[in-house]
Parts: sequence; C-alpha cells; structure tokens
Amino acid sequence: MRTKTDHRFVIELDPDQVMEALLMVEQLPDWSPSHQDVRVATRDDRGRPRRVYVSANLMGRSDRQVVEYECADHRIAWKVLESSAGGGGKGWFELTEIEDGATEVWYHAEVYLPIPAPGMIMKRTQRREGETMIANFVAFVEAVTGIEGLGEIEEMPYVEEVGYEPPAAAPQRTHRPNFEPGFGTA
Repeated sequence: MRTKTDHRFVIELDPDQVMEALLMVEQLPDWSPSHQDVRVATRDDRGRPRRVYVSANLMGRSDRQVVEYECADHRIAWKVLESSAGGGGKGWFELTEIEDGATEVWYHAEVYLPIPAPGMIMKRTQRREGETMIANFVAFVEAVTGIEGLGEIEEMPYVEEVGYEPPAAAPQRTHRPNFEPGFGTA
C-alpha cells in the first residue's frame, strides 16, 4: 500500500537554524514518533548525513532500513534503499525564507508498506503521525536554538497532544544491542 502526505508550516527562525536541526538525523527519535534508532554510516564532504541506518516502527510493524540522504542548502531529501520489512519510501523537507526571517517548511513523505491496509486508515494514520512529528519537530528546533518560534501549522484537524520536553542535559543515547548497521548491504 502506497500513500503520501504533504504538510506546510512556519517556524519563526531563519532557514539555516531549521536546517541545522534537520541535519541532526541522529536525534530523529527525539521528535519522530516512528523512529527508534538512527545511526549515520557515511557523510558527505560537508559533514552532512549521506547513508543512514534506521530502526523504525511503521504502523505497528518493526523495520530496519538503509536510507540515503541528499542535502542542499535549504532542502534535505531521503530515500529508503533497503528495508527488512519490505517497505520503502522517500520524502523531503524544503525550507523557504519568508518575511521577518521566518521559515516556511514543506514536509513531503511517501510511504510504501507491504501489508494490506485500508487506504483511508493508512492515510489518516500517516497524516496524524506527520502532524505529531511536526509539533515535536518545532519543539525540538526551539529547544536546540533556545528560541520559541512556533508558527501556524496548516492541516491540523487531528492534532494529538504532544508532551515533548527536552532533557536538561543531552543524555548519552544507548542503542539497542540487537541493532546491526549494515544488514543486507554490500
């Protein structure tokens, strides 16, 4: 089953600050409800993530993925190259500076799950998860920058309460011992 979603929202910070937070892919589990563990395997010549190993939970199903990132000045895109559950997907965050130094963020995601699911349920689940992720991401960006800058988020009829509170000090993340980067890769 394939589905896609698009969200646009505004953060009252400049695009460079928002991009800096997006490039912290190891911190995805802090703000993305579907990510459990993320490890960067390779980086490009500017230190941005290139190949990443991900342990995720997609619609209640555990999945280990190899994800390839492409980064530009105001865009970060990803594509699932390998998936232990047979799923796939791609997406991007595109940043546009708007008036007063704020940033409009366009989040686009396409997900393929090899499980039979009614399309309406999958779309609604993905939309809700995207909305939760956006609210968590905005809180994460504010915590990283130390500035409150929540703008308006479009398409929010199903917003769930998000209780994200940043840790007082960055704790050392312990990864699950059964996570093995490089599964099925050449």
